[in-house]
Amino acid sequence: MNSLNGTLGIKPGAKVSVVDPPPGFLDKLDPLPQGVELLDAATTGLDVALLFVRNPAALLDRLPGVARSLTLRGRLWVCWLTESPPLDEGLVRHVALDIGMVDDKRASLGSGWLGLRLKWETRPRAERPGERRSSIAGS
Repeated sequence: MNSLNGTLGIKPGAKVSVVDPPPGFLDKLDPLPQGVELLDAATTGLDVALLFVRNPAALLDRLPGVARSLTLRGRLWVCWLTESPPLDEGLVRHVALDIGMVDDKRASLGSGWLGLRLKWETRPRAERPGERRSSIAGS
């Protein structure tokens, strides 16, 4: 397994999708670990997904659908060019939280691309400032 596959968590037998990669990126994944399925248009069952975005509109539009294609333990890398303001780690994190995902790793993917790894949140998160808690008492 090459070091990029290790960084991305691509393990033998994994189902992987790479959405809108830059030219030459897929070559960086060679050789893939044994039994990895690289899927173009999976709607469910992905262990690892990489979503390359070049602007905030693409992030907002594509993230929810790609996230739904993951298994419960799957991981989604949102990748952006470091020179693409206003795309940054804070914006990716905010959009991810809105759909119930949290980040757990950051990595440089080469050629100016950064990635933030997201996973489904499995425990209750702290309240956001100004957010009201629902009450079972119904006060």
